[in-house]
Amino acid sequence: MRRTRFAVSAAAVAALMATSALTAAGSAGAAKTTSITFAYDFPGPDFELVPVVVAQDRGFFAAHGLHVKVVFPPDTSTTTKMLTTGAANIGFLTTTDMGVAVNAGAPVLSVANYSMRNNWALFAKPGTKLTPQNLTAALRGKKIFSYGDTWTESMLPFVLRYAHLTTNQVKIISDPTGNDLTDLLAGKVNISTSTTNYEIPGFVGSHVKGKEVTLLGTRVGAPDIPIWVYAVTRSYAAAHGATVRAFLAAVKSATVWAVAHPAAAAVEFDHAYPTSGYTNAYNALGWRLTIPFLRDTHGQYFVQSNAQWLTLARALKSIKLISKVPAPTTYYTNKFLP
Repeated sequence: MRRTRFAVSAAAVAALMATSALTAAGSAGAAKTTSITFAYDFPGPDFELVPVVVAQDRGFFAAHGLHVKVVFPPDTSTTTKMLTTGAANIGFLTTTDMGVAVNAGAPVLSVANYSMRNNWALFAKPGTKLTPQNLTAALRGKKIFSYGDTWTESMLPFVLRYAHLTTNQVKIISDPTGNDLTDLLAGKVNISTSTTNYEIPGFVGSHVKGKEVTLLGTRVGAPDIPIWVYAVTRSYAAAHGATVRAFLAAVKSATVWAVAHPAAAAVEFDHAYPTSGYTNAYNALGWRLTIPFLRDTHGQYFVQSNAQWLTLARALKSIKLISKVPAPTTYYTNKFLP
């Protein structure tokens, strides 16, 4: 899933990838530390890295004996490959990436949910009517922006099915290097797609008069499932279970702190990635809008369930993105949760 991004130059992204500027150093004279590489799901950093940044800055990684390096993939489709080739030890993936990867035989395993619900949505310019009731008319013949990512490709079929439309009756503009909000506001597309925690801060930052029109995918047929997870390979989990558990313990402590101190957490992200191309206002609002999705209905972080993965697998099979529905435990384990 591509996020709404502003003023991120190619040079800035290249510099960020070259430096991979997040490491957790152990304290002087400390016992042996374990080095791990964490691969993000996007070519550059954004505010969903806040828990990892805080774990670094607040010493949570160091307290658990970890030295963590963050790396960024060249595109949104490479993080799984980085895990399976050993270029990274722990990765940040969408659940649809997991579903497709497992179906293809990749030995990846989700070890914790990042988010708990689906906040992917359709967006339109202020004044546009976009509701479940008028969805067919609102989409028929219209241009819909997509980054061509697995998540959007998985969600759009449900929306079109709800609207009783086929892909031939809309115009899906797939542009992996584009910007959905910029194209929407410029009138190049009629509908943009993203998640609320990314699109809304971008819209606010654009200073366009009026309120963006938002229609959650879950209101029009999309399954309500977690979007992002922390993942490893099965072999890494088997050989380095204590390291996986330590990483999740540190990140959970950091997440709890960042939820309690959202403004300070956004500032720490700004300092960690000063050339990310984002303003503090964007990061602060984006993180605040992310917080409600981090805990389940029982107030728990990270915990996965058979129900979420079974819902995902059935959904992906229904739109023919995967060939079969495996047992839910094929995808995940909770055994490393702190």
